Amino acid sequence: MKKRIRVTFAIILIAPLFVVLSVLAMVLGHILSALHLERASEKTVHFLLDILIVWIFFWLGVRLHVDGKENIPEWGKKVCYIANHQSMMDIPVLYGAGMWCGLVAKKELFRIPLLHGLLSILKCVAIDRSSLRASLKSIMKGVEQIEAGYPMGIFPEGTRSKTGEIAEMKAGAFKMATKPKAIVVPVAMKNTRHTLEAVDSFRIVHVYVEIMKPIDTASLSEEEMKTLHSNVENEIREAYKALPGPYAKR
Repeated sequence: MKKRIRVTFAIILIAPLFVVLSVLAMVLGHILSALHLERASEKTVHFLLDILIVWIFFWLGVRLHVDGKENIPEWGKKVCYIANHQSMMDIPVLYGAGMWCGLVAKKELFRIPLLHGLLSILKCVAIDRSSLRASLKSIMKGVEQIEAGYPMGIFPEGTRSKTGEIAEMKAGAFKMATKPKAIVVPVAMKNTRHTLEAVDSFRIVHVYVEIMKPIDTASLSEEEMKTLHSNVENEIREAYKALPGPYAKR
C-alpha cells in the first residue's frame, strides 16, 4: 500500500515536467545538432535533463551520495562505464552522478514514443537479448560511438536484479569497452530498488554511488585483458558491500 501511494503520488507530480523537459531537450538537441553544434546540443540536453532528475529525486524522496567524481574522465575520451543494475532508477542515478553516456537498453523501452526520442537523443542503443546476433550488433554500435568520443555505459548483468544481490556479469558485454580500447570506469550503485520497485516506507532513501578508478584498457597486456571482466566485477561487488543501506546516512 505504501509503495502504491508513494509511486502514484510521485508519478502525478513528475509526469508533466517529464513531458515538457523531454520534448524541449529533444527539440533543442536536434536543432543544435542540425547546425553542427554537437557539444552545445549535448550540454543543452544534459542541462534540461539535470533539472528533471532533481525533480524526480525530490518527489521520490531520493538523497544521492556520490564518491569518486574525480574519476569521471574528461568529455571526448573513449570511455565505457560498467555498473551493476537493480532498478529503473539506475539510469537517472548514473546521470545525476555526472556520468552522461549512451546506454545499452532493452529494445522494449524504444517502443514507448516519448522515451524512444529521449533515449535516441542520449545516443542509447537498443539491444535484443533474445538474439545473440542482434546483441552483438548492438555492442558494435556502442563500440562505434565510443570510438567517436561519446561515452557509453552498460549493465553487464543483462537485467535488473530482483533480490538486491549482484548477478554474474557477462564477459561478452565487456567487448564494448575492450574492442575500442576504451577507459573502463567501474561503478557500484546501491539502494536504487528502494526508490521504486521495493518501496516499503515513506522515509528518505539514501542512494549511494561509488565511482572507481578508471582502467585504461589500451595499456593492459593480453593476459590482463582476459581477466578484466572478473576483476571489474569483483571490484564492483566489494564496493557494493561496503556501501550503507537505504535509510543510513554515511
